[in-house]
Amino acid sequence: MATRRDVLAALTAGAAALALPSCGASAGDDSTLTVLHKWPEGDHKKYFDHVRATFEERHPGITVEMTAVQDDPYKQRIQVLTASRTLPDIYFLWPGSYGEKFARAGLTDDLTDAMAGEWEDSVSSIAVDAYTYEGRRYAVPISMSGKYMVANTAMFAEHGVEIPGTFEDLLTVCDTLREAGVEAPIAMGNQPMWPGVHYLTSLVAKHVPEEEFTRDVEPSTATFSHPGYAQAFADLGELAARGFTPSANGISSDSAKAAFLNSQSPMMFSESNQFSTFQEKNGAPPEIAESWDFFPFPSIPDGAGDDESLTGAPDGFAINPDSSKVELAIDFLRMITSPEMAAAMLEMRDRPSVVIGAEDRVDDVQPQLTRALEHLDSIEKFNIWLDMEAEPQVAQAWLTAGQAAIAGSRSPELIVQDLKEISDALR
Repeated sequence: MATRRDVLAALTAGAAALALPSCGASAGDDSTLTVLHKWPEGDHKKYFDHVRATFEERHPGITVEMTAVQDDPYKQRIQVLTASRTLPDIYFLWPGSYGEKFARAGLTDDLTDAMAGEWEDSVSSIAVDAYTYEGRRYAVPISMSGKYMVANTAMFAEHGVEIPGTFEDLLTVCDTLREAGVEAPIAMGNQPMWPGVHYLTSLVAKHVPEEEFTRDVEPSTATFSHPGYAQAFADLGELAARGFTPSANGISSDSAKAAFLNSQSPMMFSESNQFSTFQEKNGAPPEIAESWDFFPFPSIPDGAGDDESLTGAPDGFAINPDSSKVELAIDFLRMITSPEMAAAMLEMRDRPSVVIGAEDRVDDVQPQLTRALEHLDSIEKFNIWLDMEAEPQVAQAWLTAGQAAIAGSRSPELIVQDLKEISDALR
């Protein structure tokens, strides 16, 4: 089992070259609570400004020092702060193997007892479980999102196709649309590579048994011997050939999204926390805002994995166990997951909160989002993004593998071999 020193060394790799300002735990300053997260823009900032102001109002004499940087810079910032042992009091943490490294290294406060009872019962159990390591809660989820196929229902009706129930049905729908002159039945822009990994996350979960996948996440036990891996790559390649935007690896994700919004492509793979972008008030064309629906990634009945699981993940915050203000930090996270703040999150950020029933406190919630939340509540397991589950080097290999499968430039069997070799090198 990796020690705190081992994990710190892994997280420190490359950090010395980064000249980023610190965001320490305000040692010796009990009047300042430091928070680091990854949402610096627009409505997200407005929401977190509201959170900060509300907390300061409820805790006279306390100042919340909140820092926000976007995803990739955030990962670099965390490397630096971990290396210098100056993590803030509260910091954002992805679930899956990424977050478990922090828990394993003793970099997260154990929140099991604090959350037990009413607090834990008030939030989605699937989100809480995603931040659990060896039976202990290492972070508090605040929002969650599932990955769904979205469909332009007007285009479906125009071409006489229906929502597919199985993966084979999805391929048939793509064929029908192509024959009718729709060049890209599924808008896909895999230039940033993570879109391909999101498809692979769903396909691997449906084709590979959970116990096999769990073993293969850890390089010391990985074999990648299950045939479901090759089948997942084969399925992605087939879907790309019959349905994706041509030359998808060279297309940006924003361009693919624009193709869906402009009714050039009738489908795309999207997250429930992006459903708000299909509203007219947020810039979507009226013909899209009035005619779209969603469906879970289609079933693969003969797959060896979990056909009912859903690709997605919660977002959450961990507490620095070395902070002098752990109890204050717990109060902060309790407030974010209160019904009041959960409703504010949905109203101000269009992000589904993990708090059960939060949508009931908000007027005019999208009917599609309401149904997505109901579906999320019924799910027993999230498939965490593969590039978050894997070791960094293997995560990069998954990203590259997705591109190879989409391009058809390498056979599924050789792609699996590539993954195994990179994983084996980490033993």
